[in-house]
Amino acid sequence: MGRPAPHAGRSFIASIALVLLLLLVTTAALAGGAPRNVLVVENSLSSASTDIAAYYMAARGIPTSNLCRIQCSTSEIVTPTEFETNIRAPILNFLQTSPVANQIDYIVLTKGVPLAANYGYSSGPLSITSILTCVGEPSVTEYMDNPYGPTALYPTEAAFSHQLDLIGYDESVYHLYLVTRLDAYTVQDVRTMIDRGIAASPLGPILLDATSGSGLLDLRLLDAKNILLPRSIPTIFDNTSVFLSNHTGLMGYFSWGSNDGSYTHAAYASNTFVPGSIADTFVSSSGSTFNRTSNGLSLYGQSLVADLTSQGACGVNGFVSEPYQAYATYPRILFDRYTKGYNLAESFYAATPMLFWKSVVIGDPLMAPYATVPQVTAEFPQNPLTGSATLAATAVDPDGIARVDFYLDGKKVGSCASEPYSIQVDTTQNYVGTHTVNVAAVEAGPVASEGWTSASVAIVNPVSVLRVISDALPCADEQGLQCTEKIVTAATVAMGGTEFYVQEADRSSGIRVISTTPVTEGDLVNIAGAVVTDSGERSIRADTVQIGQRLLTPLKPVGMPIKWIGGGDFGANTKGVTGGKGLRNIGLLVTTCGTTTYIGGVGEDFFYIDDGSRLNDGSGYVGLKVKCRNLTKPALGAKVRITGISSCEDKGSRVIPMVKVRKQSDIRVVT
Repeated sequence: MGRPAPHAGRSFIASIALVLLLLLVTTAALAGGAPRNVLVVENSLSSASTDIAAYYMAARGIPTSNLCRIQCSTSEIVTPTEFETNIRAPILNFLQTSPVANQIDYIVLTKGVPLAANYGYSSGPLSITSILTCVGEPSVTEYMDNPYGPTALYPTEAAFSHQLDLIGYDESVYHLYLVTRLDAYTVQDVRTMIDRGIAASPLGPILLDATSGSGLLDLRLLDAKNILLPRSIPTIFDNTSVFLSNHTGLMGYFSWGSNDGSYTHAAYASNTFVPGSIADTFVSSSGSTFNRTSNGLSLYGQSLVADLTSQGACGVNGFVSEPYQAYATYPRILFDRYTKGYNLAESFYAATPMLFWKSVVIGDPLMAPYATVPQVTAEFPQNPLTGSATLAATAVDPDGIARVDFYLDGKKVGSCASEPYSIQVDTTQNYVGTHTVNVAAVEAGPVASEGWTSASVAIVNPVSVLRVISDALPCADEQGLQCTEKIVTAATVAMGGTEFYVQEADRSSGIRVISTTPVTEGDLVNIAGAVVTDSGERSIRADTVQIGQRLLTPLKPVGMPIKWIGGGDFGANTKGVTGGKGLRNIGLLVTTCGTTTYIGGVGEDFFYIDDGSRLNDGSGYVGLKVKCRNLTKPALGAKVRITGISSCEDKGSRVIPMVKVRKQSDIRVVT
């Protein structure tokens, strides 16, 4: 973007509003979104990416279910093939298949995910954040006017959602995502940006540094001043040849950067920012790298917005290559939306004319320091909850309440749009134990700021409906339960006719089922019964077992060393093996290796193996006990790979680990 030509007689105007904007924010301000609406993308091949993803999700409270792991190049610029195959495809797959996909509105990329893709445009590469706004619209294969932006055919000012019907110039309906990056010169800079964004408050002026006061882009800065000052937003506007420097405590910033004839890097990097601040510049390659350069300039000799984040700006927009003047940011809309309470992502994208193009938005999309939030309190007429229970809340906001949403363990269970705010939930469809209830109150009005609170509640019912097998483990003995479509990993006949084992498809948890019902490996079964502790092992004593379809692909065992077999405690009711550490794995199909240290005599249906761990279970034998009912044992001193069910055995004062093999092929002698 070229700088407009200077002309004689430029005057100086500096206007600072004397009335400070006072906003009382008592909880996290969330305008048009919440942590559950954010998808975080982590490049597993980049340590910076994994660090930032974990830090941001913990700081913002984003559920672990909202993490999309990809494996791709760590270069800032990649080929279209690399982008399409290793970035776009796995993100699209997540948005099409994940149970939480329907609530995702914002996508956050992390440092270590490529910045741009070179599609062969003469003006330079395209921004990956900009391309991914259209990830759910496969028909979009090149730049398009932003239907949520300043030049849209049907302009809209509303809280963003990917379910918004946005109309393009071709009259087609588009469903988009708002995509940002967490990026800066260093990982620590990004961490600081995250912390300051969450701690945002609306303090400090907005600085608008124009040049001549004429020309397309300077007029956009003038428009911004004319919007902000009548609303008593502290604003500094300058249209002289002076490049403004050494301003402190800025809430917003917009300048010509290195395209200003009076620019120096020292002056540019002298301004400082407060938590929650945003910034942008009319510079063509301002976002072309977030790696520090020797002269503080891009490859094209221009200023970088990464210098502004180093000075404390918590959100910035830059360009990976020449966007052309017409497609530069509209400051008037950017600062108007932001100071009305819209979040960072909504504000920048509302001011961005073009998608699948050059802009890269940096920062936490939910950052919204000017947003006011409804005050909400959760109420539980019953606690613990049982049967058909009431979830209630009180919520107030000066602009009124549009609705109150209720979530149980992150899943939306109902909404209420009028007082008294309450819903009924059937708790018999949830496992018995402690649950988290989140209540979100959404203000009436276009910004749709959200205030929320959370509380822990207990659910108590005669029968516990399990989401996953591990839900049974915290329950007291004799708690009734039901579970569906669990995978049989050890058949009844292989376990002696009185028991079998099931586990989850994701290999997260498994359990023994006490039953004579004949089932085979790979069966999907529904079970009703009660949880019990038998011989030290938490089990389901089944009343009924229903057999459904079979799993087409056998489950793979989890590989682990001998010392990991069994694991530690899982709450007060489920003890691990004696001396066990790490994750409890009893009930899972596992594989481990070792040398036989004891094979016993005739009639003994077990042997021991050791891999150097020198496990001592108090039996007098060294290693791990392997139970092998009616199977041929390996020779003493043989090296073997064992596959079987991680189990345990009560030896009075000790609970010892054990693996139960199912068939002869589970015992493999290796050379």
